[in-house]
Amino acid sequence: MNKIIEVMARPLRILDDIGMGYVTLGQASNTLSGGEAQRVPGELTLVHVRPESDIRAAVVEDRGDLLRLPRGSLSRGVNEYYVDRMAKLARAGESVRILRGEAARELVREVRKGYDLLAMGRRGRGAAASFLLGSTVLDALQRSPVPLVVVPSP
Repeated sequence: MNKIIEVMARPLRILDDIGMGYVTLGQASNTLSGGEAQRVPGELTLVHVRPESDIRAAVVEDRGDLLRLPRGSLSRGVNEYYVDRMAKLARAGESVRILRGEAARELVREVRKGYDLLAMGRRGRGAAASFLLGSTVLDALQRSPVPLVVVPSP
């Protein structure tokens, strides 16, 4: 238990060291002023894991139009869709990675390359299931070598 507390305390100590100890857990990043956000050390990388199959990716994203592309164009169309989608989310200075495969496995593999924290969104499934975490989050939680933060979907 002490190891868990120690690992979770590290990001909080960093905030305290740079004079931002008043920031609370769960505080939305968009409540920070531009100057505060710039003082937080490190880099932010947005990572999305898409399905391995191009057909499955088009179906999961409800992009039937991609399935009607000429033969041989599906892969390019799906890749362009994900690149455009992630570019809209990224802010200046943030990098974007698009991975293929099983989400939890690929995220943990990516995190092992030197990340300090993994933040994952949870999809809203209604009031009855709101206290449950999805299987991807639970799998990543069990495998991740770094702290994992789960945030609600917007």
